[in-house]
Amino acid sequence: MTKRPMTNIEKVAHIMTYSNHGALAQIFVMEALHKWSGIVSKASPEQLENAIISPEAWISVAREIQKTLNTEMLTDDDQEELGV
Repeated sequence: MTKRPMTNIEKVAHIMTYSNHGALAQIFVMEALHKWSGIVSKASPEQLENAIISPEAWISVAREIQKTLNTEMLTDDDQEELGV
C-alpha cells in the first residue's frame, strides 16, 4: 500500500483525536484558532504586507474564522445515541 502525506484536515483531525494529551489537544487547537484569527482580524493591511497571501484575503479569512468560532453551530448527529 502506497503512503501519502496527510492533508491539513487529516492532520488536524489526527491531532485532535489521537493526542497523548487527550482533550487538552482539542482545547489547544481551538485556543490557537481563536487567538491567531483574533490577532489577524484586527490587523491593518499594512501590517500584513509581507504575507504570501494578500493582506485583505488574510484578514477576511481571519474574520470568517472568528465569526464561525463565536457562533453556536448545531449538527444533526444524535450524540446521545452514540453514547457521547
